Amino acid sequence: MTYSILLKINDVTHGQFESIRQQLNAGTHESQSRILGEVLSEIACEIVEQVFAVLLIQNRQPTQLTQKNTAESEKIIQQIIGAVRKYMPWSIALFGNERLCPFANYFSNMIKYHDEQVYVSYPIDRQLVQQANRLVTQLKNNEISDMVDVFQTLIQIVDLGVTSLIREPKKCLNFNSVVDKTLNGVINMTAHLSYKRLEKMGNQVDSDAATDCVNHFLAFMHVDTE
Repeated sequence: MTYSILLKINDVTHGQFESIRQQLNAGTHESQSRILGEVLSEIACEIVEQVFAVLLIQNRQPTQLTQKNTAESEKIIQQIIGAVRKYMPWSIALFGNERLCPFANYFSNMIKYHDEQVYVSYPIDRQLVQQANRLVTQLKNNEISDMVDVFQTLIQIVDLGVTSLIREPKKCLNFNSVVDKTLNGVINMTAHLSYKRLEKMGNQVDSDAATDCVNHFLAFMHVDTE
């Protein structure tokens, strides 16, 4: 039995991507780099908003401090989205259609269809799924007093996604060393921002909010039938 994380993408955006991919595979001479960069940027932002909505989960009794924490989380989400909108179209625009074709096909292989919805997927270790489910049970039974371990598990889940959806596809494009270094710096910076925020949440939320955070990710998990 294998598991995947499924992240929903907009039907219209997916249709635009598929149209571009088909044109690339058909050998069109018209440059697709600009529009492909824009479409992939939109898909990436949809994914960021779904995944990092976890940062907005707070204790159910609002206080001035929880409002401050929410504002900090919203700022980080906007920083990540800003980086995506700036660097993804820029990096894709560096290439011609011939180089973009295998990249588009690689990304297409990560798309799954489930219950008439379109998703971008990435595999997740069975042990990590079991660990997340175990945490929910332990939280429900008040067996966890330190929430830090809970959020370390969530960081592992997110980092798997960063590797599958960003680090690995980036290799297909074989950027020159200067661009590659720039993009790695952006990826590492944005990942670090989100992971530090998740770590801080381990000291800020109660068991109910921590349970909501784990359930946020469990809702994305899917048992593969193929």
